[in-house]
Amino acid sequence: MTVAARPRVEVILAGAAATFSRSGFAATTMRQIARETGSSLGGIYHHFGGKESILLAIIAGNFRRVLAALDDRLAGVDDPERAFELFVDNHVAFFTGHLDEMRVMAHELDTLTGPAGQEVAALRRAYADRARAILQALRPERSEAELRIDVLCLFGMLIWTYRWFHALGEGVDTQTLARQMARLYLDGFLASP
Repeated sequence: MTVAARPRVEVILAGAAATFSRSGFAATTMRQIARETGSSLGGIYHHFGGKESILLAIIAGNFRRVLAALDDRLAGVDDPERAFELFVDNHVAFFTGHLDEMRVMAHELDTLTGPAGQEVAALRRAYADRARAILQALRPERSEAELRIDVLCLFGMLIWTYRWFHALGEGVDTQTLARQMARLYLDGFLASP
């Protein structure tokens, strides 16, 4: 779909994500977003109340999309190891296709406050809870404190993909990358006493 054929809101969100990714949320102005997207300020304000509502749409929208895709892929999967592989594959496939959005989410998750911040925190928890449930199914003897660390380590591995993914070049596809990441994590997680 060409930029001209994409719905205006999608163009604004993609351009804002690219701008936030390059400059950071705090340093980005609405005028920069307008230039990046070929929009007028009035056109942007027609769809969004301001920079914060754009950031909310980027973060919440991406959490909702990655969660929906994950839930679809996990439907009917009973094997926790397979569920883990699907979780990693879903994350890697989604976010390597949305590197600007991933960078924004990695750096701006705690930027929003009030109801917007609460919405982001709830979505973030929902995503982490999916990972925790899978890890708990793999290692039911793990305590809640151990599982919390396990989840944080998993996301530490996954989230920073945007920093180095482009360096892999075109020789590595996302499925191969996801498979290797899942195996690397599982080999340590399942082997630990």
